[in-house]
Amino acid sequence: MDTKSAASIPLLAALTPRAREQVLRNAREQQYAPGEVVVREGAPATHLYLIVSGSALVEQGTQGTVGRMGPGEFFGELALIEEHGRTATVKAETELRTIVVSAWEFRASLEEHPEMAVPMLHAIIGRLHRREHHPG
Repeated sequence: MDTKSAASIPLLAALTPRAREQVLRNAREQQYAPGEVVVREGAPATHLYLIVSGSALVEQGTQGTVGRMGPGEFFGELALIEEHGRTATVKAETELRTIVVSAWEFRASLEEHPEMAVPMLHAIIGRLHRREHHPG
């Protein structure tokens, strides 16, 4: 993905073009078909996923679908930050195109570019707010 297009992803928009290029240097694009599992709850966390296009469903245990994500959103950060298994299963709802960043690259990028933490924090708070005030 070119760095100009990546600027539309809020997590990366906080970065300068040069810093964005650094973060994306070792990232790869990955596509998923509708219904395909991207990550499974409880599995080891090895990557952060940034959604470029399409939508994904978030499922947890016996609760079923607890959320939906679309372009510009990301997932996988909690398991990488806290170094534990995935907290949810994420499935492609439609054709899903993502940018995949390895755990070590994500951690290094966050340390080198702490300005990434602000949009990440806003997104996490938004998710919590939706779950608490608009469940189901």
